[in-house]
Amino acid sequence: LASGGSTNHLLRGIPTQNDVGFLSLFEHYGSCVVGSNYKDPVLPIWVVCSESHFTVLFSLQRELQKDWLRKQKFDLYYYDGLAGQDDMIQLTIDSTREEPPPLTESELIPPLELCIRTKWKSAAVNWNKTEPIL
Repeated sequence: LASGGSTNHLLRGIPTQNDVGFLSLFEHYGSCVVGSNYKDPVLPIWVVCSESHFTVLFSLQRELQKDWLRKQKFDLYYYDGLAGQDDMIQLTIDSTREEPPPLTESELIPPLELCIRTKWKSAAVNWNKTEPIL
């Protein structure tokens, strides 16, 4: 874990798969590495550590975790209790791509998409008519 100074702290992961996973925006920025036992939990549920608080991503497709290396399209649902979210946010993830979707120079990438790509490296994220959360 990089603490901003010249000192790094080595954190140990967990020795076996956890029931619930964990994804972090800090991994995208290179401040930490989330191990595979958190990225690939028994259940398709991830606590997400984004910029300022924790949220949840989950799938209703339990079989998603049985073959997590397979490239596929699937839905994830996002919940942010702190934001007072009333509407369901359904994201469609396409992990069949070899490269991340191209971006224009002025295009902002939602932090949640950066978190998702720490697990599915080149995933395209479709927000399905929901305004992306920046």
